[in-house]
Amino acid sequence: MTVELRYCARHPIDLRVHIRYRNRRFFCARARNLSNDGMFLEVQNLTLPTGTLIELELQALGRDWLIPALVVHHRGSGIGVMFRDPQPALYRGLTQTEAGLQPPPRAAGAKGRGLNQR
Repeated sequence: MTVELRYCARHPIDLRVHIRYRNRRFFCARARNLSNDGMFLEVQNLTLPTGTLIELELQALGRDWLIPALVVHHRGSGIGVMFRDPQPALYRGLTQTEAGLQPPPRAAGAKGRGLNQR
């Protein structure tokens, strides 16, 4: 049985995350999806039981993050974690970047005009 209850959609990401356990940085993982309340981490050769308290150390959006989390499930390819506190700034920032919601790059030779202007 898991303690996970999803209230927010998960979005695919690819982000390097270090897992800290008992104040030691000991494992590198890849975050594969993210919600406001948690993420799925792809790991190799790591078993953390459901209910284990960890911290996630990562760099994103131009800053360092240290996020307390709880392991809520595990399977062969990785672990699902729930953040102790929601992370709306991280979620919003990474999903907007991933969804391409940043302003589009200017076309070559546009000289300051918008795409729909003539």
